Amino acid sequence: MRHSLILAAMTVALGAAPMLDAAPKKKKGAVPARISAPAEPALAMLPDAPYVALSGCPVPAAGVLSAAKKIDKKARGKFSIDKAPYISTLDPGELCVNNQKMRTGVGDTAGAMGLSGQVMNTRSARMDLMAVPALELELRPVLESYAKAWPYAPLERTPRILFRADEAYQAQALPDNTIIVSMGLLEAAQSDSEVLFVLAHEYAHLLLGHFTKAETISGARGATQAVSVAWQAGSAFSAMKKSGGGINMLNSAQGGMEKGARRAAPIAEALRFAVDDIFAPSWNRDQENQADALAIDLLVRSNVTIDSYANVFARLQKAFESEKASRNKRKAAADAVQASLAETMKGFASNTVTTASLTGGAGMQGFGSSLLKSAGGALLNNMGNITKSLGGDTHLPPEERRKGLAAYFQAGYPTADPPIDAGALIGRIKGKADYGRAIATRNAYLKARGSYFAQDYAGAGAQLRALGAGSRAAPVFVNYVAGLVARDQGNQPMAASFFDA
Repeated sequence: MRHSLILAAMTVALGAAPMLDAAPKKKKGAVPARISAPAEPALAMLPDAPYVALSGCPVPAAGVLSAAKKIDKKARGKFSIDKAPYISTLDPGELCVNNQKMRTGVGDTAGAMGLSGQVMNTRSARMDLMAVPALELELRPVLESYAKAWPYAPLERTPRILFRADEAYQAQALPDNTIIVSMGLLEAAQSDSEVLFVLAHEYAHLLLGHFTKAETISGARGATQAVSVAWQAGSAFSAMKKSGGGINMLNSAQGGMEKGARRAAPIAEALRFAVDDIFAPSWNRDQENQADALAIDLLVRSNVTIDSYANVFARLQKAFESEKASRNKRKAAADAVQASLAETMKGFASNTVTTASLTGGAGMQGFGSSLLKSAGGALLNNMGNITKSLGGDTHLPPEERRKGLAAYFQAGYPTADPPIDAGALIGRIKGKADYGRAIATRNAYLKARGSYFAQDYAGAGAQLRALGAGSRAAPVFVNYVAGLVARDQGNQPMAASFFDA
């Protein structure tokens, strides 16, 4: 019922502005642009795309780009781009400077590249990232078509595409030329339009060098600080548990702490996963609008503009609604876990021995009191800031976003003749055996991770072993959670073997 109401509301909204959303007439016999289906890969991992040298500072030749026209202010609403095509208004020199920063990782960008390294190296297990070569092979030609449509300084190579084993409707771009696509997005997509636009939007962030902007780096650092506080929580619990048999303590107090630590540890891990799940570069609203506008430019210029004018924006409206609902759901989950951990910590800290350790009390030598004082104190003092520092969604509300882009398209491409979206790309993706295996792996993994968070260690262990835990062939995140399960069961040697794998 709710889905039907949303569709009805979108129909009304689309019909409420006939002058804006009237589609340019399509040419008779127009042939849809197609991205050819590549052969199934024989390799377990796709090689990196060829390196592209940057020679000088490319400037579009005369006549390559259409002259930019003003967009009616009332028609575009809160959309901040006032001229279309946006690609015609860009400064080649600024793009070259940003491109050089991205390539060399110097100056402000060094911070961005460092953050990217942290995401890929120390947090990749909790981001549930996996390579699915057959799916990447389908999407790489899309990015290559955007590269051909871009007349300025090129990226150093076509971005690598990794996939997240989650249910979220989201994608991310990282400054090391990686685009992350959630399996939930592919699963929910009902048209090529959604997938092509999402890829173009993330690719646009890279082309525009948004990672070189100081405010972006500052926002991302704020998010990683929140992750760090969540990490300190787990460090405190781990220290408490490891110290159990190494000091002379009252058995009753030790037993109480062990029970509290055992209860709190998986909650702390759940918070880490939740914070990572809503982590994204902190674009400001203007940057998001710029990426949206350039995405339309790339789609039009590569002739994969996806169906009739009205239909594509109806589809994108649905996509924007899905994206916002997905983020709100993930943010709510993070807030709920944070509240649960805060309550657990309050009860845990009420134990006199634990309280003494967190405040540097006497008699705690050998128990890691310094670590507990800093980590536990940081957690208790900053609990309210963990997810707050990640901020909210910086996109315009879905209807405002659709309205602005529709006005943008009408002003910049009044005679555009986009090909029909027959769903060929998403159909091929969903028809692949590797897609089915990736979805099945994700579903089984999320079930196992949920069992771990619920402290059903036996169930989680069995579910993870069924996914190959212990084998180096298993996804990194499967072995990672298996290691957490073994750790929280007190089996350190087994935990070490999973982490090694």
